Amino acid sequence: MFTKPINPNIINRLFIYSIVAIAFFIAATTHASPEEQSLTTHGNTPITKDAFEWQFMLDMALVNSPVMLTDVEQTELWDYVQLGLLFDISYKGFFLRTNSRRSSTILGGEELGYQITVQKDWQLDVILKAYIEGFDPIEILDDQNKDIPELVGLNNREYTSGIALRYSRYFENAIFYIDIASARASENEQGHSATGIIIDSFYSYLIPYRNWDIYLGAGLTYYEKALMDYYIGINADEVSSARPFHIADSTFRAQLEVYAQYPLSQSWSFNAGITQSFYSNSIKRSPIIDKNKLTQLMVGVLYVF
Repeated sequence: MFTKPINPNIINRLFIYSIVAIAFFIAATTHASPEEQSLTTHGNTPITKDAFEWQFMLDMALVNSPVMLTDVEQTELWDYVQLGLLFDISYKGFFLRTNSRRSSTILGGEELGYQITVQKDWQLDVILKAYIEGFDPIEILDDQNKDIPELVGLNNREYTSGIALRYSRYFENAIFYIDIASARASENEQGHSATGIIIDSFYSYLIPYRNWDIYLGAGLTYYEKALMDYYIGINADEVSSARPFHIADSTFRAQLEVYAQYPLSQSWSFNAGITQSFYSNSIKRSPIIDKNKLTQLMVGVLYVF
């Protein structure tokens, strides 16, 4: 007798939900031991965030940040301006922070999390963060100085957030982390949403040179098929002469990055970076995507409160 096979996507999600449930159980029943609480930060040594600490930074930068969408370009001066408030708040193992080792607050993103355990050279956290930005075709078309038939009548795509288990490994002058996240693309105006797995990893190596901090980074990210189909797939109600029906496949993204900081004063620092992103060639099969290699350039200043 033949039986219907279990959908592997369901197995993946059950695995993630089980891991997250275990993580919260551990967090609720145990916290860092006295030995762990005595850890302090020296270079890239993990630190238990037990006491209340905070730091705010204002990020002001000019960014050349192309997107994958067909014929979409930065057109106005404001499109190149990036203003952001970077957080680093912690108390009793909980933290809200922005990845300060990345060349952009867009790439780094805010992370809300809890430290499950902190050891000498590694730690385990549960985090909540946004992994994919959404887009509104109407706003994009209003901003462009040309017609883009591939985007006319396209439904909006909302952002994707996820809850993840993160393993971080600390080396001399370097950090590696990997997130295994159960992610959900929020429901848009047409009632469409999606859930899937995102596996996100990044390695950052610090080179101190005189007063410069230079970070060399490399990352690899996996996006499950359901999420990619939500963003770059074409539904039956979106089909037009310029936009045929399309089902997207799962996607990988590789990144190479150089980011540098230089202190100008006690409160001000100069920063600059370049990030090269490579997506799977398969994404260009979507009628709303015309590139799978993106180069982001950033130059700006940080003010520490």
